[in-house]
Amino acid sequence: MESKSRRRFLQTVGTVPTLTLLLNESPTRPGSPATAVASKFTPIDLSAFFNCSAQDFGPRERAKRLGGDSARDGLIRVPGGKQSLLGVPFWLGPEGVDRKSWLALGARPSAMARPAQTIPVGKKAGFVCLAAFCDWDPDETPPPVEDAVEKVGQRLAEAVFVYDDATEQTLPIRRRFEVNSVSINWGHLAFAALPHRKDTPRKLSDALSRATEWGDLQTAVDDGAYAGGPLGTLWISALANPRPEQTIRSIRLQATGEDPLLVCGLTLFHGRETPLRYERLSLYRLTLPEATAEEKDRWKVEVDLGVVARSFVLPEFDGNAWLSAPAKGLGQRAKPLKGVRHLYAEVTASSEATLILNDARTGKRYEFDLGQATAGRELEARTAGVRVEILEQEKVWLHGQVIDAGTGKPTPVRLAFRAKDGRYT
Repeated sequence: MESKSRRRFLQTVGTVPTLTLLLNESPTRPGSPATAVASKFTPIDLSAFFNCSAQDFGPRERAKRLGGDSARDGLIRVPGGKQSLLGVPFWLGPEGVDRKSWLALGARPSAMARPAQTIPVGKKAGFVCLAAFCDWDPDETPPPVEDAVEKVGQRLAEAVFVYDDATEQTLPIRRRFEVNSVSINWGHLAFAALPHRKDTPRKLSDALSRATEWGDLQTAVDDGAYAGGPLGTLWISALANPRPEQTIRSIRLQATGEDPLLVCGLTLFHGRETPLRYERLSLYRLTLPEATAEEKDRWKVEVDLGVVARSFVLPEFDGNAWLSAPAKGLGQRAKPLKGVRHLYAEVTASSEATLILNDARTGKRYEFDLGQATAGRELEARTAGVRVEILEQEKVWLHGQVIDAGTGKPTPVRLAFRAKDGRYT
Protein backbone atom coordinates (compact mmCIF):
# COMPACT_ATOMS: atom_id res chain seq x y z
CA MET A 1 0.00 0.00 0.00
CA GLU A 2 1.46 3.35 -0.94
CA SER A 3 1.35 4.99 2.47
CA LYS A 4 4.35 7.20 1.65
CA SER A 5 2.62 8.95 -1.21
CA ARG A 6 1.94 12.15 0.72
CA ARG A 7 5.59 13.13 0.42
CA ARG A 8 5.70 12.51 -3.28
CA PHE A 9 5.54 16.03 -4.58
CA LEU A 10 6.37 14.75 -8.00
CA GLN A 11 6.11 15.88 -11.54
CA THR A 12 5.39 13.99 -14.71
CA VAL A 13 7.09 14.79 -17.94
CA GLY A 14 5.38 15.10 -21.29
CA THR A 15 3.68 17.52 -23.59
CA VAL A 16 -0.10 17.47 -23.30
CA PRO A 17 -2.08 17.22 -26.54
CA THR A 18 -3.20 20.85 -26.38
CA LEU A 19 0.41 21.97 -26.58
CA THR A 20 1.31 19.36 -29.16
CA LEU A 21 -1.25 20.87 -31.49
CA LEU A 22 -0.11 24.34 -30.58
CA LEU A 23 3.51 23.65 -31.42
CA ASN A 24 2.59 22.45 -34.90
CA GLU A 25 1.03 25.79 -35.77
CA SER A 26 2.87 28.72 -37.34
CA PRO A 27 4.29 31.24 -34.86
CA THR A 28 3.26 34.85 -34.55
CA ARG A 29 5.80 36.71 -36.67
CA PRO A 30 6.59 40.31 -35.76
CA GLY A 31 5.26 42.71 -38.34
CA SER A 32 2.59 40.31 -39.63
CA PRO A 33 -1.02 39.96 -38.44
CA ALA A 34 -0.88 38.27 -35.05
CA THR A 35 -2.53 34.88 -34.94
CA ALA A 36 -3.20 33.26 -31.58
CA VAL A 37 -1.98 29.67 -31.80
CA ALA A 38 -3.93 28.75 -28.67
CA SER A 39 -6.37 30.38 -26.31
CA LYS A 40 -3.74 30.62 -23.60
CA PHE A 41 -0.47 31.38 -25.37
CA THR A 42 0.98 33.19 -28.34
CA PRO A 43 4.66 32.38 -28.99
CA ILE A 44 6.64 35.17 -30.65
CA ASP A 45 9.10 34.30 -33.40
CA LEU A 46 12.42 36.00 -32.57
CA SER A 47 14.40 34.50 -35.45
CA ALA A 48 14.75 37.88 -37.19
CA PHE A 49 16.42 39.30 -34.06
CA PHE A 50 18.83 36.52 -33.11
CA ASN A 51 22.34 37.94 -33.23
CA CYS A 52 24.43 35.47 -31.26
CA SER A 53 25.51 31.85 -31.52
CA ALA A 54 27.31 29.72 -28.98
CA GLN A 55 30.48 30.25 -31.03
CA ASP A 56 29.99 34.02 -30.85
CA PHE A 57 29.44 33.86 -27.09
CA GLY A 58 32.65 31.92 -26.77
CA PRO A 59 33.88 29.07 -24.59
CA ARG A 60 33.49 29.13 -20.81
CA GLU A 61 35.42 26.95 -18.40
CA ARG A 62 32.30 26.26 -16.33
CA ALA A 63 30.45 25.12 -19.45
CA LYS A 64 32.74 22.10 -19.57
CA ARG A 65 31.01 20.80 -16.45
CA LEU A 66 27.80 20.37 -18.44
CA GLY A 67 29.32 17.33 -20.10
CA GLY A 68 28.71 16.10 -23.61
CA ASP A 69 30.27 18.18 -26.36
CA SER A 70 30.54 21.13 -23.99
CA ALA A 71 33.13 19.22 -21.99
CA ARG A 72 35.31 19.25 -25.07
CA ASP A 73 34.91 22.80 -26.44
CA GLY A 74 33.49 24.78 -23.49
CA LEU A 75 30.57 26.10 -25.56
CA ILE A 76 27.11 26.50 -24.04
CA ARG A 77 24.29 24.40 -25.46
CA VAL A 78 20.65 24.94 -24.51
CA PRO A 79 17.34 23.60 -25.90
CA GLY A 80 16.30 24.80 -29.36
CA GLY A 81 13.41 24.52 -31.78
CA LYS A 82 9.76 24.06 -30.81
CA GLN A 83 9.58 23.43 -27.09
CA SER A 84 7.02 23.25 -24.32
CA LEU A 85 8.85 24.35 -21.17
CA LEU A 86 6.88 24.03 -17.93
CA GLY A 87 3.77 23.91 -20.10
CA VAL A 88 4.62 27.20 -21.84
CA PRO A 89 5.23 26.89 -25.62
CA PHE A 90 8.31 28.67 -26.99
CA TRP A 91 9.78 29.08 -30.45
CA LEU A 92 13.47 28.84 -29.66
CA GLY A 93 16.36 29.31 -32.05
CA PRO A 94 17.95 26.55 -34.11
CA GLU A 95 20.22 24.01 -32.52
CA GLY A 96 23.93 23.98 -33.27
CA VAL A 97 26.80 26.04 -31.91
CA ASP A 98 27.43 28.01 -35.11
CA ARG A 99 23.87 29.21 -35.83
CA LYS A 100 22.40 32.47 -34.53
CA SER A 101 19.88 31.32 -31.93
CA TRP A 102 20.00 33.88 -29.10
CA LEU A 103 19.22 37.58 -28.77
CA ALA A 104 22.25 38.91 -26.88
CA LEU A 105 21.88 42.22 -25.07
CA GLY A 106 24.66 44.20 -23.42
CA ALA A 107 25.17 47.80 -22.38
CA ARG A 108 28.57 47.68 -24.01
CA PRO A 109 27.87 47.32 -27.77
CA SER A 110 29.81 44.62 -29.55
CA ALA A 111 29.56 42.29 -32.49
CA MET A 112 28.00 39.75 -30.13
CA ALA A 113 25.47 41.95 -28.29
CA ARG A 114 23.35 45.00 -28.96
CA PRO A 115 22.13 47.56 -26.42
CA ALA A 116 18.42 47.28 -27.26
CA GLN A 117 15.92 45.51 -29.48
CA THR A 118 12.26 46.38 -30.20
CA ILE A 119 9.97 43.42 -30.84
CA PRO A 120 6.54 44.12 -32.43
CA VAL A 121 3.65 42.41 -30.64
CA GLY A 122 0.22 43.91 -31.41
CA LYS A 123 -1.72 41.80 -28.88
CA LYS A 124 -3.05 41.90 -25.34
CA ALA A 125 -1.48 39.69 -22.69
CA GLY A 126 -1.64 39.17 -18.96
CA PHE A 127 1.96 38.01 -18.76
CA VAL A 128 5.02 37.90 -20.99
CA CYS A 129 6.96 34.67 -20.52
CA LEU A 130 10.70 34.85 -21.06
CA ALA A 131 13.14 31.98 -21.67
CA ALA A 132 16.66 33.30 -21.07
CA PHE A 133 20.00 32.86 -19.35
CA CYS A 134 22.99 34.97 -18.34
CA ASP A 135 26.71 34.43 -17.92
CA TRP A 136 28.09 33.03 -14.66
CA ASP A 137 28.81 35.43 -11.84
CA PRO A 138 32.59 35.31 -11.21
CA ASP A 139 32.00 36.50 -7.64
CA GLU A 140 29.61 33.66 -6.84
CA THR A 141 32.39 31.23 -5.98
CA PRO A 142 35.53 33.31 -5.35
CA PRO A 143 38.78 31.77 -4.09
CA PRO A 144 38.96 31.49 -0.27
CA VAL A 145 41.51 34.30 0.00
CA GLU A 146 39.40 36.81 -1.93
CA ASP A 147 36.69 39.02 -0.47
CA ALA A 148 33.94 39.34 -3.12
CA VAL A 149 30.28 40.34 -3.25
CA GLU A 150 27.90 38.32 -5.38
CA LYS A 151 25.93 40.13 -8.09
CA VAL A 152 22.56 38.94 -6.85
CA GLY A 153 19.91 41.33 -8.13
CA GLN A 154 22.17 42.84 -10.80
CA ARG A 155 19.91 44.64 -13.28
CA LEU A 156 20.97 43.12 -16.59
CA ALA A 157 18.18 44.53 -18.74
CA GLU A 158 14.68 45.98 -18.81
CA ALA A 159 11.54 44.94 -20.63
CA VAL A 160 9.69 48.08 -21.72
CA PHE A 161 6.05 47.48 -22.65
CA VAL A 162 4.93 50.05 -25.24
CA TYR A 163 1.13 50.21 -25.46
CA ASP A 164 -1.18 51.24 -28.27
CA ASP A 165 -1.53 54.74 -26.78
CA ALA A 166 2.28 55.17 -26.82
CA THR A 167 2.60 54.99 -23.01
CA GLU A 168 5.24 52.72 -21.49
CA GLN A 169 5.80 50.48 -18.48
CA THR A 170 9.24 49.19 -17.52
CA LEU A 171 9.98 45.89 -15.75
CA PRO A 172 13.46 44.77 -14.60
CA ILE A 173 15.28 41.61 -15.65
CA ARG A 174 17.71 40.83 -12.82
CA ARG A 175 20.34 38.20 -12.15
CA ARG A 176 19.06 35.49 -9.77
CA PHE A 177 15.54 36.90 -10.05
CA GLU A 178 14.11 36.76 -13.58
CA VAL A 179 17.18 35.02 -15.01
CA ASN A 180 20.11 32.87 -13.95
CA SER A 181 23.14 31.08 -15.39
CA VAL A 182 22.84 27.80 -17.30
CA SER A 183 24.22 25.83 -14.36
CA ILE A 184 24.12 26.70 -10.68
CA ASN A 185 25.60 25.70 -7.38
CA TRP A 186 23.31 24.02 -4.89
CA GLY A 187 20.83 26.51 -3.41
CA HIS A 188 21.58 29.29 -5.91
CA LEU A 189 18.12 29.25 -7.47
CA ALA A 190 16.33 32.22 -8.99
CA PHE A 191 13.74 34.06 -6.90
CA ALA A 192 11.33 34.88 -9.73
CA ALA A 193 12.07 32.25 -12.38
CA LEU A 194 12.02 28.48 -12.73
CA PRO A 195 14.40 26.11 -14.54
CA HIS A 196 13.01 24.80 -17.81
CA ARG A 197 13.28 21.16 -16.69
CA LYS A 198 10.38 19.72 -14.81
CA ASP A 199 11.00 17.76 -11.65
CA THR A 200 10.80 14.04 -12.34
CA PRO A 201 9.41 11.33 -10.05
CA ARG A 202 11.53 8.79 -8.24
CA LYS A 203 10.61 5.72 -6.26
CA LEU A 204 12.43 4.35 -3.26
CA SER A 205 12.84 1.14 -5.23
CA ASP A 206 14.57 2.83 -8.20
CA ALA A 207 17.94 1.43 -9.20
CA LEU A 208 20.97 3.59 -8.39
CA SER A 209 23.89 4.20 -10.71
CA ARG A 210 26.07 4.75 -7.65
CA ALA A 211 25.56 4.33 -3.92
CA THR A 212 25.90 8.06 -3.17
CA GLU A 213 22.53 8.64 -4.88
CA TRP A 214 20.73 6.92 -2.01
CA GLY A 215 20.35 10.11 -0.03
CA ASP A 216 18.84 12.01 -2.96
CA LEU A 217 16.42 9.15 -3.55
CA GLN A 218 14.80 9.76 -0.15
CA THR A 219 13.15 12.92 -1.47
CA ALA A 220 11.40 10.83 -4.16
CA VAL A 221 12.03 13.53 -6.75
CA ASP A 222 14.77 14.68 -9.11
CA ASP A 223 15.01 18.47 -8.90
CA GLY A 224 14.98 19.95 -12.40
CA ALA A 225 17.29 22.77 -11.36
CA TYR A 226 20.15 20.35 -10.74
CA ALA A 227 19.40 17.72 -13.36
CA GLY A 228 22.49 16.70 -15.26
CA GLY A 229 22.85 16.47 -18.99
CA PRO A 230 24.66 18.04 -21.92
CA LEU A 231 22.22 20.97 -22.21
CA GLY A 232 22.33 24.01 -19.98
CA THR A 233 19.30 25.33 -18.12
CA LEU A 234 17.01 27.99 -19.52
CA TRP A 235 15.20 30.09 -16.91
CA ILE A 236 11.50 30.74 -17.41
CA SER A 237 9.98 33.88 -15.91
CA ALA A 238 6.53 35.41 -16.29
CA LEU A 239 6.58 39.22 -16.37
CA ALA A 240 3.22 40.56 -15.19
CA ASN A 241 1.77 43.12 -17.60
CA PRO A 242 0.70 46.16 -15.54
CA ARG A 243 -2.02 46.96 -18.13
CA PRO A 244 -3.47 43.67 -19.36
CA GLU A 245 -6.53 45.43 -20.78
CA GLN A 246 -4.41 47.36 -23.29
CA THR A 247 -2.82 46.11 -26.48
CA ILE A 248 0.95 45.84 -26.31
CA ARG A 249 2.23 47.52 -29.45
CA SER A 250 5.79 46.33 -28.88
CA ILE A 251 8.26 45.18 -26.25
CA ARG A 252 11.62 46.89 -26.10
CA LEU A 253 14.36 44.85 -24.47
CA GLN A 254 17.20 47.12 -23.44
CA ALA A 255 20.43 46.29 -21.66
CA THR A 256 21.27 48.07 -18.41
CA GLY A 257 24.38 46.17 -17.34
CA GLU A 258 27.71 45.27 -18.88
CA ASP A 259 27.15 41.57 -18.30
CA PRO A 260 25.15 40.08 -21.20
CA LEU A 261 21.59 38.78 -21.17
CA LEU A 262 20.76 36.00 -23.65
CA VAL A 263 17.08 35.88 -24.64
CA CYS A 264 16.06 32.60 -26.25
CA GLY A 265 12.27 32.78 -26.39
CA LEU A 266 9.29 35.07 -25.78
CA THR A 267 5.67 33.99 -25.36
CA LEU A 268 2.49 35.90 -24.47
CA PHE A 269 0.20 34.39 -21.83
CA HIS A 270 -3.41 35.51 -22.01
CA GLY A 271 -4.53 34.41 -18.53
CA ARG A 272 -5.08 36.53 -15.44
CA GLU A 273 -2.81 34.61 -13.05
CA THR A 274 0.82 33.66 -13.58
CA PRO A 275 1.25 30.25 -15.23
CA LEU A 276 4.30 29.51 -13.07
CA ARG A 277 2.77 29.74 -9.58
CA TYR A 278 1.11 26.52 -8.48
CA GLU A 279 -1.60 26.17 -5.85
CA ARG A 280 -1.16 23.73 -2.99
CA LEU A 281 -1.37 20.00 -3.68
CA SER A 282 -5.03 18.94 -3.82
CA LEU A 283 -6.76 15.61 -4.16
CA TYR A 284 -9.24 15.31 -7.04
CA ARG A 285 -11.74 12.56 -7.76
CA LEU A 286 -12.68 11.90 -11.38
CA THR A 287 -15.92 10.09 -12.16
CA LEU A 288 -15.39 8.08 -15.34
CA PRO A 289 -17.98 7.23 -17.98
CA GLU A 290 -17.35 3.53 -17.35
CA ALA A 291 -16.48 1.45 -14.30
CA THR A 292 -12.95 0.72 -15.53
CA ALA A 293 -10.79 2.94 -13.30
CA GLU A 294 -8.43 0.06 -12.48
CA GLU A 295 -7.27 -0.08 -16.12
CA LYS A 296 -4.25 2.15 -15.54
CA ASP A 297 -2.97 1.85 -19.12
CA ARG A 298 -6.29 3.18 -20.38
CA TRP A 299 -6.75 6.33 -18.29
CA LYS A 300 -4.05 8.97 -18.08
CA VAL A 301 -4.33 12.21 -16.10
CA GLU A 302 -2.30 15.24 -17.26
CA VAL A 303 -2.19 18.95 -16.50
CA ASP A 304 -0.71 21.60 -18.78
CA LEU A 305 0.44 24.12 -16.16
CA GLY A 306 1.29 22.07 -13.13
CA VAL A 307 2.18 18.68 -11.72
CA VAL A 308 0.26 15.44 -11.46
CA ALA A 309 1.90 13.99 -8.36
CA ARG A 310 0.16 10.66 -8.83
CA SER A 311 -3.09 9.05 -9.91
CA PHE A 312 -4.54 5.95 -8.29
CA VAL A 313 -7.56 3.77 -7.64
CA LEU A 314 -8.63 3.00 -4.09
CA PRO A 315 -7.43 -0.39 -2.85
CA GLU A 316 -9.57 -3.16 -1.50
CA PHE A 317 -10.12 -2.40 2.17
CA ASP A 318 -11.59 -4.37 5.06
CA GLY A 319 -11.36 -2.27 8.21
CA ASN A 320 -11.63 -5.16 10.66
CA ALA A 321 -9.05 -7.25 8.82
CA TRP A 322 -6.73 -4.27 8.63
CA LEU A 323 -6.96 -3.63 12.38
CA SER A 324 -6.42 -7.27 13.29
CA ALA A 325 -3.59 -7.97 10.83
CA PRO A 326 -0.44 -9.34 12.53
CA ALA A 327 1.75 -7.00 10.46
CA LYS A 328 -0.51 -3.97 10.74
CA GLY A 329 1.13 -0.62 10.12
CA LEU A 330 3.90 -2.00 7.91
CA GLY A 331 2.35 -0.82 4.66
CA GLN A 332 1.37 -4.11 3.04
CA ARG A 333 0.45 -3.98 -0.62
CA ALA A 334 -3.22 -4.20 -1.58
CA LYS A 335 -5.00 -4.82 -4.85
CA PRO A 336 -7.01 -2.00 -6.44
CA LEU A 337 -10.78 -2.25 -6.46
CA LYS A 338 -12.34 -3.69 -9.60
CA GLY A 339 -15.27 -2.27 -11.50
CA VAL A 340 -15.22 1.26 -10.08
CA ARG A 341 -15.79 4.60 -11.79
CA HIS A 342 -13.65 6.75 -9.50
CA LEU A 343 -10.06 7.63 -10.36
CA TYR A 344 -8.11 9.81 -7.91
CA ALA A 345 -5.33 12.27 -8.71
CA GLU A 346 -3.15 14.51 -6.59
CA VAL A 347 -2.42 17.68 -8.50
CA THR A 348 -0.68 20.98 -7.91
CA ALA A 349 -1.20 23.51 -10.69
CA SER A 350 -1.76 27.10 -11.69
CA SER A 351 -5.32 28.33 -11.30
CA GLU A 352 -5.15 28.86 -15.08
CA ALA A 353 -4.37 25.19 -15.71
CA THR A 354 -6.36 22.67 -17.70
CA LEU A 355 -6.71 19.19 -16.24
CA ILE A 356 -6.90 16.55 -18.97
CA LEU A 357 -8.10 12.96 -18.83
CA ASN A 358 -7.11 10.84 -21.83
CA ASP A 359 -8.89 7.62 -22.73
CA ALA A 360 -6.37 5.49 -24.63
CA ARG A 361 -9.03 3.02 -25.75
CA THR A 362 -11.41 5.47 -27.43
CA GLY A 363 -9.02 8.35 -28.07
CA LYS A 364 -11.33 10.76 -26.26
CA ARG A 365 -9.97 13.64 -24.23
CA TYR A 366 -11.83 15.30 -21.38
CA GLU A 367 -10.72 18.76 -20.26
CA PHE A 368 -11.48 20.74 -17.10
CA ASP A 369 -10.70 24.36 -16.25
CA LEU A 370 -9.21 23.94 -12.78
CA GLY A 371 -9.94 27.56 -11.93
CA GLN A 372 -13.64 26.65 -11.96
CA ALA A 373 -13.30 23.67 -9.64
CA THR A 374 -14.55 24.20 -6.10
CA ALA A 375 -14.72 21.92 -3.08
CA GLY A 376 -18.00 20.10 -2.59
CA ARG A 377 -19.24 20.44 -6.18
CA GLU A 378 -18.57 18.30 -9.21
CA LEU A 379 -17.37 20.04 -12.36
CA GLU A 380 -18.41 18.67 -15.74
CA ALA A 381 -15.75 18.33 -18.43
CA ARG A 382 -16.00 20.49 -21.53
CA THR A 383 -16.97 17.28 -23.32
CA ALA A 384 -19.71 15.70 -21.21
CA GLY A 385 -19.15 12.28 -19.75
CA VAL A 386 -16.59 12.84 -16.99
CA ARG A 387 -16.80 14.90 -13.78
CA VAL A 388 -14.16 16.04 -11.33
CA GLU A 389 -14.43 17.10 -7.68
CA ILE A 390 -11.92 18.44 -5.17
CA LEU A 391 -11.87 16.15 -2.14
CA GLU A 392 -8.98 17.62 -0.16
CA GLN A 393 -7.76 21.16 -0.61
CA GLU A 394 -6.77 22.21 2.89
CA LYS A 395 -4.52 19.95 4.94
CA VAL A 396 -3.08 20.35 8.42
CA TRP A 397 -0.56 18.43 10.50
CA LEU A 398 -1.92 16.46 13.44
CA HIS A 399 0.51 16.05 16.33
CA GLY A 400 -0.01 13.31 18.90
CA GLN A 401 1.80 11.27 21.52
CA VAL A 402 1.51 7.60 22.48
CA ILE A 403 2.31 6.62 26.07
CA ASP A 404 3.56 3.16 26.93
CA ALA A 405 1.19 1.80 29.60
CA GLY A 406 4.00 -0.15 31.26
CA THR A 407 6.61 2.57 31.57
CA GLY A 408 4.42 5.67 31.41
CA LYS A 409 6.82 7.16 28.87
CA PRO A 410 6.31 8.23 25.25
CA THR A 411 7.02 5.50 22.73
CA PRO A 412 7.70 5.73 18.97
CA VAL A 413 4.89 4.41 16.79
CA ARG A 414 3.76 4.59 13.19
CA LEU A 415 0.30 6.10 12.81
CA ALA A 416 -2.04 5.71 9.86
CA PHE A 417 -5.46 7.32 9.61
CA ARG A 418 -8.01 5.77 7.29
CA ALA A 419 -11.18 7.24 5.86
CA LYS A 420 -14.21 4.99 5.67
CA ASP A 421 -13.56 4.34 2.00
CA GLY A 422 -10.00 3.16 2.70
CA ARG A 423 -8.12 6.34 1.77
CA TYR A 424 -5.22 7.42 3.93
CA THR A 425 -6.00 10.90 5.29
